[in-house]
Amino acid sequence: MPTGFHRESATVYQFPVKPPRAASRFERARLMEREAADICDAALDSCWYHDEAVRETDRPTKS
Repeated sequence: MPTGFHRESATVYQFPVKPPRAASRFERARLMEREAADICDAALDSCWYHDEAVRETDRPTKS
C-alpha cells in the first residue's frame, strides 16, 4: 500500500487584459428580452414527469 501522496501541479490561466466591449442599449434590451422569454418558458412549462405520472394513473389496469 503506497504511503506517499502525488499531486499534479495546477494550471494557471491568464485573464483577458482588455475588458470586453460595452453592449449598446439595443443589444442590452434584446438580451433582456431573450432572458425574460427563457424564464417565462420555464415558469409556464408543465412538468413532463408530472404529466406522465398522471397518464400512468389514468391507464386501465389489468386484472
